Amino acid sequence: MKHRLRILLAVVLLLPSLFPSPAVAESAKVRQGVKQVAARQYKKALNSFRAALKADPNDAEAMTRIGDLHASGQGVPRSDEEAARWYAKAAPLGHAPARFALAARYASGRGVGKDPEAAAKWCRLAADQGHPGAQSLLGFLYEEGMGVPRDEAESIAWYRKAAGGGDVAAQKLLAWRYLEGNGVPKDPAAAAIWYRKAAEAGDHDAEARLAGMYRDGIGVPRDAVESAALYGRAARGGNAEAFAGYGRALLYGRGVAQNELAAADWIRKAASLCVPEGIFLRGVLYAYGRGEPKDDGEALDGYRRAAEEGYVDGQLQIAGMHLTGRGAPLSDNTAAAWYRRAAEAGSPDAQVMLGWMHEVGRGVPKDLVESARWFRLAAAQGNSVARDRLKHLEALR
Repeated sequence: MKHRLRILLAVVLLLPSLFPSPAVAESAKVRQGVKQVAARQYKKALNSFRAALKADPNDAEAMTRIGDLHASGQGVPRSDEEAARWYAKAAPLGHAPARFALAARYASGRGVGKDPEAAAKWCRLAADQGHPGAQSLLGFLYEEGMGVPRDEAESIAWYRKAAGGGDVAAQKLLAWRYLEGNGVPKDPAAAAIWYRKAAEAGDHDAEARLAGMYRDGIGVPRDAVESAALYGRAARGGNAEAFAGYGRALLYGRGVAQNELAAADWIRKAASLCVPEGIFLRGVLYAYGRGEPKDDGEALDGYRRAAEEGYVDGQLQIAGMHLTGRGAPLSDNTAAAWYRRAAEAGSPDAQVMLGWMHEVGRGVPKDLVESARWFRLAAAQGNSVARDRLKHLEALR
């Protein structure tokens, strides 16, 4: 999870020069060009920005806008080198978006030689001017020790500034840190606040994550209606994980009117993109003949694929099938192996089952000490069955 989010953050922060933050257009020609870009009249916009430069050779906003067009290949051939050249012209003139874009180029090595020290220099100048994207990138540089000493506290401080200024990537990263307790005290409620800010800015990934928190009651009250609404917005916005979440809500009618046909469509989309929850849910469709023909073999394949991807519900399903011999060969050893994977991932249900298997010696050696260890882990998460089993083991002693 951490690795995945860090990659996402790096992509968001190190490629911002394609779409640098807008600044106030100071000249009529620049304002005209901005409107033309919005209307996708890129060649006309380029001419407007060039006209602005002809009137004022030091118009940093016009320079930056021309760099943007080269970065995205709009109205001109796409060229990282040409984009960086224009950003390098505007940055010394004090233009914060240009400084940010140039910093991102030096950090990623696109269009210029990779230079972490230059990245940090231009990034700090833009960050000190209050540019949220630059503040977020500077937090990343401190986190990674790129061009500056690695400093977790400094990194988080810059992420906070960026998040407070509306930078969505920083908001999502802070949310994840509070959710995991990484570098900050674990605080699911604070995580939900930051995910909501990013979701309100229209970020579909944040919508999907917040939907999951409402579904499971993590950091917010459990609310199926709010969860379904967020999943729906994220799914319609193209978020693959939301395809599965919204499909589940529609399949079971949780927070939204039940609609098996629509559920099956969303679940198929998620499965086709290898989303573990989608793969698992497609197995459910096959198992019960809901939106797919009833097929126990396809169901088992879906559960197994999801389980192998680390999806806990899939691991629990496969373990239960092997434990009972229903839909899969009877095998206590295989069941125990799958329960262990889910238990080590933190599932209290799996921890209870593994504790019971050690208690009775089924699929694993009988070991009351190991049994009690798993029951304690589940009980710490509020599992009442685990608390009862611990009392039982204490009575045996």
